[in-house]
Amino acid sequence: MKRQMHWLMGILILGCVSVVPLYAADEPAGTSKPSKAVDIPGNIPQTGDEALAKKDAEVMRGKLITVTEALYNLETSPGKSVTIRSERTTKFEDNYRGFEGDWVEVLVAPDMHMESIKKSTPAYTWEGDVLKVDGDAFVVKDDSGKEIRLQTGSDTKLTGSHKVGDRIRAEYTPDGKVLSVKPAKIMRGPGGG
Repeated sequence: MKRQMHWLMGILILGCVSVVPLYAADEPAGTSKPSKAVDIPGNIPQTGDEALAKKDAEVMRGKLITVTEALYNLETSPGKSVTIRSERTTKFEDNYRGFEGDWVEVLVAPDMHMESIKKSTPAYTWEGDVLKVDGDAFVVKDDSGKEIRLQTGSDTKLTGSHKVGDRIRAEYTPDGKVLSVKPAKIMRGPGGG
């Protein structure tokens, strides 16, 4: 019985030692080919035209829910939030880094990293498809199916004309005052849309 236990223990040890190389890297050290992607902070590969990314960046306004290291969770409308990451290139206006509960305005690139962040007056961002236009009011449905009625006024900054079926982005205060309405650019990164 003791002999069988020794054999069994030997087989188990030999099995563990021989399995370890299977989990090692695919290529031996020093033989890997250079990647065409550019590494950015946080080990997230970045490809594409940086100038195009800056051109397609969108302004988001909302309330910071959480801030952990380089990740910022921003409530863009009641019950809806996005996670955005900061990088070495992020511009922190007036050295402001953001605190939970603060209202902020963030310039967000299509890959969901912050170009810049600054304090803002309380305002949310709503993006969706126009279902109905009734005078100065829009009924807009977001991607999750939630509908909201946006009543514009003389202070509302309207960019372009909007009709049923158009995708728009609106900024509004927590008390419902619409600050601006403009055509939406569809974000291409994770969490965008």
